[in-house]
Amino acid sequence: MTLWDIPAKKSALISGLDNSLVPAVMNRLLEMGLSDGQTVRCLRRSPLRGPLVVQIGDCVYTLEQSIADKVAISDLS
Repeated sequence: MTLWDIPAKKSALISGLDNSLVPAVMNRLLEMGLSDGQTVRCLRRSPLRGPLVVQIGDCVYTLEQSIADKVAISDLS
């Protein structure tokens, strides 16, 4: 399951980033807090496959599908 699949108003744990990401993008995602074990919450799903609005800690980010599809997640226990 990827971050793009997360329903609005739900939380999940990040379980990894796809190794096919460009190193600069991978580093930026890690700087944003998208690392293994972090909790991410979907605040909003934009219409027409628009960006996903997520919260990690106190920060809010928008991610396009091409990036969100590269972030693996697992359900919170």
